[in-house]
Amino acid sequence: MKRRDFLKATAMTAVGALAVSCAQPTPQIIEKEVPVEKVVKETVVVQKEVSVEKVVTATPVQMKYKEAPTLAGLVQQGKLPPVDERLPEDPLVIPVVEEIGQYGGTWHRLATTASDVGMYNNRLTYENLVRWAPDGSEMLPNIAASWEISPDGKVFTFKLRKGMKWSDGEPFTAEDLAWLVEVVWKNKEQTPNFPAAWSPGGTPLVVETPDDYTARFIFGAPYGLMMVKMASFDGVSFNTCPAHYLKQFHISEVDKAKLETAAKAAGFEFWYQLYGNKNNALANKDKPVIFAWVPDILAPKQPIVLSRNPFYWKVDPEGNQLPYIDRIEFMVVGNAPTINLRAASGEVDMQLRHITLDNYPIFQENKEKGDYRVFLWDQGYSSGSIVGINLTNKEPVSHEIVNDKRFRYALSLSINRQEIIDGVYLGITEPTQNAPLKSSPHYWEEFGKNMIEYDLTKANAYLDEMGLNKRDADGYRLRPDGKRLSFIYEYTPAFGPFGDVAELLAAQWGKVGIEIIIKEVARDLYNQHLTANDIELTMWTGSAEFNPLIDPRWFVPSNDCAMSPWSCQYGLWWITAGKEGIEPTGDIRKVLEIYDEIKVTTDPDMQVKLFRQILELNKENLWVVSVCTEGPQPVIVKNNFRNVPEVALSDWQLQTIGNTRPEQYFIKQS
Repeated sequence: MKRRDFLKATAMTAVGALAVSCAQPTPQIIEKEVPVEKVVKETVVVQKEVSVEKVVTATPVQMKYKEAPTLAGLVQQGKLPPVDERLPEDPLVIPVVEEIGQYGGTWHRLATTASDVGMYNNRLTYENLVRWAPDGSEMLPNIAASWEISPDGKVFTFKLRKGMKWSDGEPFTAEDLAWLVEVVWKNKEQTPNFPAAWSPGGTPLVVETPDDYTARFIFGAPYGLMMVKMASFDGVSFNTCPAHYLKQFHISEVDKAKLETAAKAAGFEFWYQLYGNKNNALANKDKPVIFAWVPDILAPKQPIVLSRNPFYWKVDPEGNQLPYIDRIEFMVVGNAPTINLRAASGEVDMQLRHITLDNYPIFQENKEKGDYRVFLWDQGYSSGSIVGINLTNKEPVSHEIVNDKRFRYALSLSINRQEIIDGVYLGITEPTQNAPLKSSPHYWEEFGKNMIEYDLTKANAYLDEMGLNKRDADGYRLRPDGKRLSFIYEYTPAFGPFGDVAELLAAQWGKVGIEIIIKEVARDLYNQHLTANDIELTMWTGSAEFNPLIDPRWFVPSNDCAMSPWSCQYGLWWITAGKEGIEPTGDIRKVLEIYDEIKVTTDPDMQVKLFRQILELNKENLWVVSVCTEGPQPVIVKNNFRNVPEVALSDWQLQTIGNTRPEQYFIKQS
């Protein structure tokens, strides 16, 4: 019995469930008056009612700082400064989900590759200047204690936390923000193209530093998307550049010839490659970071280990320095299916990454034996099964076919979505195109329901109308050049049942004479093929459809091929002003122009109106085809692993699991 058939057979049952040592040093206690965020609970409608924290006031209180026993021992030995000297003057106070935690323990996780562990710097910890609330409903302080926006939407001033430190104990200052923009991004040799996300209207961002703890971001045009970008993945870059450390590897501070010699000695060709290596914490554990845990044991050794950062700048409501957990261990096991099977046997303490809904029956069946709970978090994606049809297909005949919207109409109409929903998604999702969610101000029901009916008659008629009306002896249609109408569906088994869906799609599209050849590859190779424009057809998840302005990759071409497999060559041409990629024309060019207009629009209502124009062009062209809505995200949590919320929103742009504050997770001792 195939795995998919087993899951289908067991789905009815599953859907019911779905509807330290004794001689430790004494921690040092420091009393200090600090501003503490007072929070209250309110109900915010996202996909369903979720109780979230909302900052309403800040009141100075007397707080006693405490620390992990292991750090207290280092303080007593003179190897670390006292805890109050390691924390900023106004540490960020983090609310806890269940209770004040206990220090200690190791968090066990699984990864597909060593590079997969790289998600630690933007998913296990969420350390942007500002951040979204756990459900994406509002923006909260983080590295920046406060901010101001000029009336014209061009100047954004951030006040940093005085006394905040990197993991080596050096101050985190405004210079670290200016370094990235004014030194790294404005060095043409190192950064040939200034990042498009930070140059609205075509004018690159300028960062001024009036003092050590004030950073002024200045744009040449109003930037209506500045704050949503800063709180999301685009804003991650600003937490990664310890200028005091990186200066020793940059030609702005060191003779270029000397750096080139050092680069070659390290196995690199250019100085900026050496810089990049030194700026990668998972390749160079000497690089300071600001995360809750710092790299300790690196690949290729196993397990890969992250250990507590003694200078982490957050505390719980009782003044305990976070994180609670001592260390995180990653075992690299090869692929997502293996992770799911090993998670089901109880080998992870808490994990969401690579855990997929199609394995939910197996998780439920094994949770008592594996000593874990299974949470189901909402997802911020409209769909977890979006078909990326590469519109820049390099083969001339295929290129012409896929760029005829009638072909894409036929693909959509020949999908038996309910069959896939019942066979792969446990019967709990709904047919849809990749439209913004109902919780989004950009929701448009008409787009979501566009051409989702199963109608082979209409599908065949579109293909015949295109002149693809001849077939071979096996019933497959013939292209104008006489070759079989065939496409390779290449996928990597990362975040969804892409292979199981492929089997059903191949059979369904075969009924209208389109041959699909399924090819599974490792993710690193998959990314290489995307970048080389060598993939014809693939599948991936959505992104931030609760607010598509953050990341419109499925509506507007992106230059990131791993994120925009249907059109990244167009996106690359757009951001490089024609130096790279393929020139977009027609309606694809129009959506790029409209999104650029949205960037310099500060009126939220006008942003909605402009994005509707983008949605209308997407509806007409159906550049991508979606199968169904995204189901909930299973989360495996050991019974003694606490402070993990049972209800949460999972989304790439919320940097999940970072939005749930893993620094306050803890392992309860028996």
